[in-house]
Amino acid sequence: MPTVLLTGISGFLAAHVALNFLEHGWTVRGTLRSSSKEQEILNIPQYKKYVENGQLKLYVTGSLENGDYSKAIKGVDAVVHTASPVGFAGDEFRKTHLDPAKQGTVTVLEAATKEPSVKSVVVTGTYGAVGNHKGHPHTQKGLVLTEDDWNPYTIEEMDSIVETKHNPSTVFDNGSLFYMAGKKYAELAAWETQEKAKKEGREWSLAVMNCVMIFGPPIQPLNSLSNGGMSTEVLYALAKGKDQPIMPTLFTHYVDVRDAAEAHYQAVIRQAQGRFLTSAGPYDFQEIADQARELFPEQAVRFSLGTPGKYAYVDPGTYTLKNDKIQKELGIKFRPKDETIKDAFTRFFELEKQGLK
Repeated sequence: MPTVLLTGISGFLAAHVALNFLEHGWTVRGTLRSSSKEQEILNIPQYKKYVENGQLKLYVTGSLENGDYSKAIKGVDAVVHTASPVGFAGDEFRKTHLDPAKQGTVTVLEAATKEPSVKSVVVTGTYGAVGNHKGHPHTQKGLVLTEDDWNPYTIEEMDSIVETKHNPSTVFDNGSLFYMAGKKYAELAAWETQEKAKKEGREWSLAVMNCVMIFGPPIQPLNSLSNGGMSTEVLYALAKGKDQPIMPTLFTHYVDVRDAAEAHYQAVIRQAQGRFLTSAGPYDFQEIADQARELFPEQAVRFSLGTPGKYAYVDPGTYTLKNDKIQKELGIKFRPKDETIKDAFTRFFELEKQGLK
């Protein structure tokens, strides 16, 4: 039975990645920064039989930047690194965004280099490291982005925003720019670490999954739906009454969490090398609200009304993310958008019955 080390197992995507590997017969060693969520993870219903048969094991490895993976990584076949700070504080860049993302990635990949059993490494990246965030997405119609593209913002520009309090972007706030730049430099550090490993005589494949907005049913422990992590709370906000305003769609592409998890698994077993745009296609929050009213007619009144049928990715339009590579090289087939929406809100309503809001 092959074994994967999965960092940050308590996260929205990571919880599904763990389940995907378990269902494919792998042993999963999930890492946590502390033991505070350990029992909650073990109590996830979908994990029950895997906990009982010893297929799922948890390790407390400490802080992201300085985690100790020596025990958790011993003898594993692959490493999937999903753990990363996800926050949008806008008053600091290096300490809050850059250092944890970059050093956390380097620490995990250096541990992979030291463990001779590791053959494949996958890192969860982001479209934030790919796109041109200096322009509004709805002025970028006709722009086609591929795995060869990079976020043009530099560390120096982020430092300048901190120092001068001036944000040159007309679209994104400081925190969003800081998050995306931090992830860009974390990814660059991953490629540098692989090159360093090669020079030391260690060979492992590296795939970076540049994910867009990830939607779908959460299975990780949650204490709230309104503050349950961006992927949950931004959708749940559409179910708080027909008069609630619909937020602008500034990140205009999405992927189902289960398809993203499958992409991570396929990258491991195929020992894939390179960047992969992990995107099913464009969406608009207005479109999600419209489809949700149709999918849940008995609760239609609770979904934001907005301006039905007005989808910004259609008019005025947006950039295109090419997903040919992930389909061809990893065999990913993306599920329909309405399936993602239906399953997400079905899960939200189940959690409401359990007392979450």
